[in-house]
Amino acid sequence: MTRGLPRTLSRAAAREAGLAPPRLGLKAVTTGQGGAFRTVFSFNAMQVPVADAQAFASQKIFDFLDGKVRIKGGTAKLQFAVLTARASTINDNAALTWSLGSAAASSATLASTMVNVLAGTGRTLDGAGAALSTASTADVAAAVTLDGTTTPVDLYLNLAFATGTDIDADGMLAATGTITLLWENWGDNV
Repeated sequence: MTRGLPRTLSRAAAREAGLAPPRLGLKAVTTGQGGAFRTVFSFNAMQVPVADAQAFASQKIFDFLDGKVRIKGGTAKLQFAVLTARASTINDNAALTWSLGSAAASSATLASTMVNVLAGTGRTLDGAGAALSTASTADVAAAVTLDGTTTPVDLYLNLAFATGTDIDADGMLAATGTITLLWENWGDNV
């Protein structure tokens, strides 16, 4: 009976790899075994609150298990919508930068571990009202090894606005699209 086999393999991969935190609009499916994995993140209007005082935001999208994590490659295609009033929160044609990193955004300039999985990618929020922006695509450029032997590695979707004039008050973004990561867990050296 093969009907239950894919589900069983998916659960085994999740136990061996890690899990996405429960978040409305986020689904992560990990396949693979023996330390080599493919994780597909599906975003369906996953909400990300953005504070005006900071002009940056993050959402954790994955918790890897202990061990050295080698990101081998991947692709991303995301669209963003502004769910709050554009004229008084996140402005029309705001300049957004998004990335994937092992650390949450801590400034409006995404750098270092905030962009160590997928480099900062610029996107103009050209959707009118709450409509989705034009799709923004990016590739995971260079392979990177993240040391999760002491503390397990996390993965964050990071967002930032280039200037304070792009956002006038606290607002809400929604991310829609897909990110595919190919990666390995090289284990814990303990």
